[in-house]
Amino acid sequence: MPDRNAFTLFHAALTRLYFPQPHDGALTLALTDDFDESVWREAVRRVFKDKGYQPSTLRSPEAQALISETYRHLRKAVNLGLSQQVSDTLRNALQENAFIFSGFKSYHTLRELGLSLLDQSGNIKPFEQFLNDVQTVNAKYNRHYLNAEYKFAVSSSQMAERWQNVAQGGDRYNLQYRTAGDERVREEHAALDGITLPPTDPFWTKYYPPNGWGCRCTATQVRKDKFSTSDPKAAMQAGDACTEQPKQRIFRFNPGKELKIYPSKHPYFPKGCGSCPSRQSFALPADTALNLAYDPKRESCRACKQIQTLCHTAHNREIYERLTNDPDYVNIQYNEETGALTARHRGHKTHPNDRITYFREQLTGDQLEETFGDKAFKNGHSVIWRDESKKKGKNTLTALDMDFDGKTMDLACITTNKEHYVSILSKKNRQLGRFNKRSDVHTPADTVCLYFHNPDMYQRKKIKLSINKLKSYANKVRIRRIYCAVNRGKKLQFDVFDI
Repeated sequence: MPDRNAFTLFHAALTRLYFPQPHDGALTLALTDDFDESVWREAVRRVFKDKGYQPSTLRSPEAQALISETYRHLRKAVNLGLSQQVSDTLRNALQENAFIFSGFKSYHTLRELGLSLLDQSGNIKPFEQFLNDVQTVNAKYNRHYLNAEYKFAVSSSQMAERWQNVAQGGDRYNLQYRTAGDERVREEHAALDGITLPPTDPFWTKYYPPNGWGCRCTATQVRKDKFSTSDPKAAMQAGDACTEQPKQRIFRFNPGKELKIYPSKHPYFPKGCGSCPSRQSFALPADTALNLAYDPKRESCRACKQIQTLCHTAHNREIYERLTNDPDYVNIQYNEETGALTARHRGHKTHPNDRITYFREQLTGDQLEETFGDKAFKNGHSVIWRDESKKKGKNTLTALDMDFDGKTMDLACITTNKEHYVSILSKKNRQLGRFNKRSDVHTPADTVCLYFHNPDMYQRKKIKLSINKLKSYANKVRIRRIYCAVNRGKKLQFDVFDI
């Protein structure tokens, strides 16, 4: 059963975090007053049935329903904050973050329920007494906290989309910090009002709004000849002073750059969770190398693994339902158990028979691509083959092959055994550059996937050598991550290299 003293400190910190400013006024409950109470009661009943919170509780249908109900509200907030024109990459990333946040929130809620199960004599309370005693937990998590989280999600989503648009223009315009300008503005936020710096200045990495619960600040593009540029050092000092309290430091992040609604250092998340490689993309099966930071001895890591699996399944179910109603997509498959998803856009390129080049095992390039996709799907991954037919005038625009587990990337099938693969990486590096210049690309792609159908061709030292050569050859290295997918029969092994 969870340690009571640790939870006392945890919730004291949460209370200070969510309600740090008395003068901000009471939070209205109108935004989340339709929280499904039946879901809450069933979650309470599950904890009662399990005689407290158990690691298996999070896998129960009742716990999953609680996560889904929380996510329903936060997803609504994300969609309210985003415009219809926003890129799928940003929308999907923010929705994923909202789901992960909902999962950890429910995890802490269930654990706190477990602390309330026993009476002063150490006996399990009758259910009706238990249900009545935990109404304060219900009010705290599902009304007060959720209300603040809802508002933050709306604001954070709006600012994330705005940042994506700002980033497209580079430093052509400066960015100016602005408060709401009324009597409710906090003194520390007022100190940032008017700070004007280029978008590439480090200030915006830490102090781009929102900078706290209920923050109504914004950042607006301004002409360089109309407003003088602020002193970068003084601006950073003002930002540090604005968030000097421990409960404020978690907001030192940029939702548009990190593609997250909530900061990684929020108390719901385990310490160090935000830097864990396993949480840099959608949930992947446990046997992939992306889960190197997973520690089976930590309860929070085990919970994270379960939450990511639920997120992966729920997110792909939504995409599946959308694609089945989209006439541009064919060969749509979804595995309810693993959350695996595959689909092919009608504009995805295939090659006529007269251009076929035969490789090992008499597989064509198209067949190798299909083999990779089939194996990835059977191993629980999401592979959506992208549209490669878009044109500008008479010219076909540079495209990338697929969205793999939610991340846009190009696929290269390795068919010859070489000393290194720098020529392939150089080609893909240039392709990423051309793709990112497209006017409809709002989130630059930085990933490639190398598929080794013949596992004998794969050696880590060759990839490391190729990366070093790419760094020395390329004028600008756009590739930031390389997925190496190795055919191991029924299994598809992944190694990941960050550049």
